[in-house]
Amino acid sequence: MAGYWNNYPSRGYHYYTGYYGPYYGQFKRSDQEIQRDIWHCLEMDSWVNASQINVDVRNGVVTLTGTVSSITEKRAAGDDAWDTPGVVDVNNQLRIVR
Repeated sequence: MAGYWNNYPSRGYHYYTGYYGPYYGQFKRSDQEIQRDIWHCLEMDSWVNASQINVDVRNGVVTLTGTVSSITEKRAAGDDAWDTPGVVDVNNQLRIVR
């Protein structure tokens, strides 16, 4: 392991170089890719019932519509959308129905 750290650039280098790294602006994702990733996050999130949520993406702006059972579920769905690389804005129009 010591050899690895000897070759690791230390000045001005960050360990993250993907979507959240210094080259983030160079990545352009299609709306379909963003929508697919949001759907995957919603389906995997135990706080969200993804079957009641519609996701629309246009130019990186996400609109969530449908119904959820609590404010926690609405917030979790919005957070999942915001955490997706390529998202510019989230318009969370989910309605809470008990």
